[in-house]
Amino acid sequence: MARYQLPANVIERDGPFSEFKQDASIVSVELADGRIVEQVLLIYPNEVWAVRGSAQMPFEPQNVVRVFQSSHDLATRTTSEWAVFGAKNAT
Repeated sequence: MARYQLPANVIERDGPFSEFKQDASIVSVELADGRIVEQVLLIYPNEVWAVRGSAQMPFEPQNVVRVFQSSHDLATRTTSEWAVFGAKNAT
């Protein structure tokens, strides 16, 4: 299990999402304060493993009110430059 899980009710309402790899999607999230965080690596169904350009989780998962995919998200693929922080064994 990942350390960072988005609210299941939000994922159920807004999903499913197009995958770039089996069970992996790049999405954007809207937070309760209106901020948008783009290029979030979401592992099925609701586990955040990385956010492009962030070495650690840049938002609190419980503050997510909407999840969506922009055309930019759909065109994005992860690379070795992405810091994976959400995996169970990540520090």
